[in-house]
This record gives sequence, structure tokens and C-alpha cells, in this order.
Amino acid sequence: MKKLKVVSDTQFKQRPGLSNELSRQEKVFVANGTEFDLTHLDVVRDGHLKVTLATPLGPANQTSWYVYKPDVRVYDTNIRLTVTSDTLFKQRPVLSNQLGEREKVFVPNGTDYYLQSYLPAEGQHVKVAIANAFLGPENRTVWYVYKPDIRIIGDTITLTVTSDTLFKTSPQMSSQLSNADKVFVKNTTELELVNHELAPANHVKIELAEPNFSNRSELIWYAYKPDLQIEGNEKENQPKNETPAPKPIGPYVKLPGFRGNFYLSQPIIPGGNFTWGEATHGGSRIPVDRNVVYGIIRIARVMEEVRNRLGGRPITVNSWYRDPVTNRRVGGASRSSHLRGDAVDFVAPGIHPYDVYDRLNRWWGSKGGLASATVFTHIDARGYYARWSYGF
Repeated sequence: MKKLKVVSDTQFKQRPGLSNELSRQEKVFVANGTEFDLTHLDVVRDGHLKVTLATPLGPANQTSWYVYKPDVRVYDTNIRLTVTSDTLFKQRPVLSNQLGEREKVFVPNGTDYYLQSYLPAEGQHVKVAIANAFLGPENRTVWYVYKPDIRIIGDTITLTVTSDTLFKTSPQMSSQLSNADKVFVKNTTELELVNHELAPANHVKIELAEPNFSNRSELIWYAYKPDLQIEGNEKENQPKNETPAPKPIGPYVKLPGFRGNFYLSQPIIPGGNFTWGEATHGGSRIPVDRNVVYGIIRIARVMEEVRNRLGGRPITVNSWYRDPVTNRRVGGASRSSHLRGDAVDFVAPGIHPYDVYDRLNRWWGSKGGLASATVFTHIDARGYYARWSYGF
């Protein structure tokens, strides 16, 4: 269940607007620090949220109220961080002696926080967005913390709208849809997702965790890829750390839709560094169709640039294409990009995976997914911004 925490003395109102424009009967004072359980949440005009409380509030015992968004924090209890060793939360992912006193705060062993999100960061740090507390002299919620000093349990997926957009009932141009088949969604809107996947015509298919638009019960929507950023890991996506391919099965393989032999030692990109043997796990995972082969070629081009960006050092491929049976066996997501052939889990010897993530993050941008565990980095060419940490 979502929770709402009041972070500044505020007024809960019966309609959005300035509190001095409302009568005394239309508002109720709520003090800083008060928390409520929510049953529903909507983003509405003038910077307000429409919230439905689990328990009534005010003289009229109402459950439906409007509240000014900057005065509250909304969070759920899905991701929990526990400090396992006395540590410092920092404003930058560097050694604590490189920070000023106002850039760090001591947090003792045993402290718990709920998180909105968490992502890998350089120097074996994790970037965390705290949901239920403000820390430091500037009352900040976003901090960096050294990964070995904490334990994080739980996952969630948050979609952030980065440009005013339309959510649609089908992946078509908005001009081809009736008003009943689309809903306007404002820039900066944040929504919790159950899952997301590629859709036709440069769209993403998203499944909301709960209805979020007035008078609309739909959970499945389509949205234009460039208007979205998605952070967080699917609950089912906990792949085992695979080892590099064993000794190749034979000298070559046949690939669907193509004539001739593809030698396992042959570079995928002429003159490149990554082979068909690496892509097919030594020839043991044969693509199910020619589209997977194209996916392998697409991400192979990316991996050549990744190698260059990491100083030209050799890269160890742990997992590339996975057929459906293998994907289920290793614990991959049901819609994993590995099934399309355009995803690679890899290790760059001598560089911690969190540092690999940090070096590639801005460059990769909205071209696809990027994630790290403590033992490998994942990159894929899904074509929209997706970031997560595997939590191990």
C-alpha cells in the first residue's frame, strides 16, 4: 500500500487551489511528519495531488483530498534499505575525505529507510532516492552510499514522463485515435509500473500498477518512447551470473534465414572483436529466427564501441543470446532482451561493473537498457531509456 508523508505543514483541501481561496470547511491543517496510508493517487492541475486516504480525515470524515505536491512525499514499502555497518551517506560517490562536512551524513548500523529507487554508481556506490526521510543540513533525499555497507531488499519500476505526452490504447499516431482512446499525461509525472516492453511504431507498452487517471480503469497503455524514462528492476528479473561459453560445439553453426555456415570463431562484425561463438554460447544456443540474428548483429556493433569506451581492453561475455528454455532456467525476465539477441551481460576485467555502468550511462542515454550487478554489466538495444540494478 502506498503511503503519504507530510514534509511541510500544509492544508488538505476539498478542491485544488490556493488555501486562502477556500473556506474553513473546505480545508484541514495537517502537520509536518504526519503519515497516511493511501488507496488511490492522481496527479492533477496546479501542482496538486488528489489522494484517497485509507482512513477518513477532518470534521466531515472525508477520504478524498487535494494536497500541494511539494508538501508531501508519496512512497510504498516495496524497497527497503538496511545499513549493515556504520557508514556515510554522501552527495558524491567519492572517498569521504574528499567531501566537505555538508556533503556527508553519518548513518549508524541498523538504520532502515524506504527507497523510491536505487541505481549503480561509480566506486562501488549505490545512488539511492530515499522515500520517507530527509538527511543532511539541506534536507536531501538523493544520496550515494558504499554498497558493502548496506543491504537492499525489494524492487519496483518507476516511469517518469520527460515531455508532455499521450498515453494511448494502441500504438498509433494520436491523430488516428479518438479522444476516448488517449489521455494526456504531463511532463514530470511519475507512475509505478508492473512491466514494460517494446511495441510497434516507436512505442513502449506499459502496464501500470494501478489505475492513475480519472474515470479510466485501464492498466495497459502505449506511449511514445522518447517521452519516457524507466528505472527499476522487474521482480522476476534475477538472472544467475552465467560463466563464459564452454568449448565450442563444432566449428560452425547454421543460422535461420541465412545460407552458408557461420564459424564460431568468426567475428560478427568484419574485423571486430566479438564472435558468433560468444553470441551463441559456444554454439549451444541457436537463434529461433532471423530477427534474433539481426538483434545479435545490432548489439555486436554496440559492443565494439563499448570496448573502445572502456579503453580497448578485452571484454568477457557471460551471456548474449538466450533461447526461451535457457532464459527461464537462468532466471531472466519473461520479456528479456536476451531473447531478441540484442542484449549482452559482460565483464571488463579490471573495472568494477558499477564503474562500467557509470562510464556508459550518459553515452547510452535513451538508446536502450543499462544495468549492473556487482559481478557483471548488462546492456541492450531496446531503443528506450531503462536503468536498473540487480541488487546483488
